[in-house]
Amino acid sequence: MSQTIVLSCPNCTTRFSAPAEKFLPNGRQVRCSQCQHVWFNAINSSDANHITSLVERTATATATPAASIASTQTAPLVTTEQQPEPDEAETHQHPKKRRKKKRRKKQGSGFFALLLWLIALCLLAAILTYIFREPLRRALPQAAPFIDRYTNTVDHTAQGLVGRSIVPTVLEFQNIHYDVKEYDGETAILVEADLVNTSDEEVPAPKVHVRIVDAESQPMHATIIGPEDMSDMIAPKQATRYFVRIPEPPADFDRVLLNIEGQ
Repeated sequence: MSQTIVLSCPNCTTRFSAPAEKFLPNGRQVRCSQCQHVWFNAINSSDANHITSLVERTATATATPAASIASTQTAPLVTTEQQPEPDEAETHQHPKKRRKKKRRKKQGSGFFALLLWLIALCLLAAILTYIFREPLRRALPQAAPFIDRYTNTVDHTAQGLVGRSIVPTVLEFQNIHYDVKEYDGETAILVEADLVNTSDEEVPAPKVHVRIVDAESQPMHATIIGPEDMSDMIAPKQATRYFVRIPEPPADFDRVLLNIEGQ
């Protein structure tokens, strides 16, 4: 049999075998069948003399060169490595394929990390909006309707989770009145109402949500007010007065709506 040598591609490190006599006496160019890289492969003088003597002493040495090597100066080589078993495929994958797979894993993990950060930031913004809703209403009056809608949704959801109402249902509005008047040369809406405790027990005086809406009940302005006398409790069968003056009302507003905050 002919003597063979093992070559390693300097570009992709894939290993091949080839007849040794094809590289005698001065070496030759070869091309990798995996990545098509071309390089010159030489055999040192001691190995060349040893291979030459082996070829001459072997009477049946009829080394059959690969057709591609015999016909051209740069031909693909045949790998000497055995195909890995299915459960070993991951370990013996081509180096470039392994690098690509690692890059895909890194890209996927980076996307999920970014998604988690965005979710965390949205949750933080929602929590801060609820906690600082009063300063936000004062700082951004044009956004007050949206802030109120959001906080009311949170309150209603909390009530449903705990199975109870935050504000007693024994309270009801009476004598609701609002009017547009001139105050010191400026137009304003005067809103007033009585909140009556219909029960036989003292209850906390809640905040009242005042909204100015258009003909389609879309909010145009919103504010939160407390009792006019600053009281914390409403006595049994008694009423407390709520009053607010809203300057520069929208010209096309339709009506004013009142509701107890948290209901």
